Amino acid sequence: MRKKRAVVFCGTSNFAFAMASVIMDLKRVSPGIADEIVIIHDGKMLDKDKQIIASLWTTRFIDYAFPFTDLPVFNQGFFNYFTKMVCAKFECLRLLQDYATVLFTDYDIVITKDISELMAPCDSGIRMIPYPGSYKVASQLLEPYRNLSIEDYDLQAQGFCAATFVFQDHLNDYMKMYSFCYSTLKKYASFLYMPEQAVFDFMIQRFQLVVDSLDPAVYIPHPDDRSKHAQAKILHAYGNLKFWNGIKNEQWQKNYSEWLKMGGSRYTPTHNGVKDRLAHFMTRFRYHLKRRRRFNAS
Repeated sequence: MRKKRAVVFCGTSNFAFAMASVIMDLKRVSPGIADEIVIIHDGKMLDKDKQIIASLWTTRFIDYAFPFTDLPVFNQGFFNYFTKMVCAKFECLRLLQDYATVLFTDYDIVITKDISELMAPCDSGIRMIPYPGSYKVASQLLEPYRNLSIEDYDLQAQGFCAATFVFQDHLNDYMKMYSFCYSTLKKYASFLYMPEQAVFDFMIQRFQLVVDSLDPAVYIPHPDDRSKHAQAKILHAYGNLKFWNGIKNEQWQKNYSEWLKMGGSRYTPTHNGVKDRLAHFMTRFRYHLKRRRRFNAS
């Protein structure tokens, strides 16, 4: 029996609407890309949201149990800001027991063109996006640790982005890699700025993987980088502002409106207190000021 192909998302349950938007994009531009959607979540997703998502695509929901809840380092810094759900990306390796190909993507994206080619077989069994520019493995670490020597890892090597990647089941020793990711996360947690990306970079070096590189100009440009829109297939709203809290995108807004019509849960801002609301306002203000200056300059 043929193993299935899956598209995987992971995140806290209050972002069901954002995952649904990406699924709507896939249904429109890449309807044959996967047999199933897999959503790894925090165990709090509402039944009504699950039912709506399952009506869009055959979906498997997995409650994520983070293994290191007793360690204080995982309740501060990056882990507190983005939540420990970013580490659920490691589960994509374990999912290779059930799926021939696993395509992971973040949910703060808009898919504009068919991306079915990401599911095509590749010899290495791994596809990732190399960070553009001068981003190295060291960039995934906190500033005080970027010039340290960490085991035999080359911190000046090319770093990879974990926003969109592909694993395939002929990737040798994928369960050893799975165990490696969590043990390395625990070992170096206090060093890490982008924890899951740093751990994946260490994994690539430790297991001497040859990564099939995905073009950053195609799979990761920011919505504001209009110079790349013609060739882009995915627009990724990385950074503080997203499609739901400041970045305007007609396609995303149409998906969100459809989600609400289906009875899905609304986006609810998580800002608590005057200080957080003021910080968010200033972020939006600077963002739109930058856009206006760029427009006037052109």
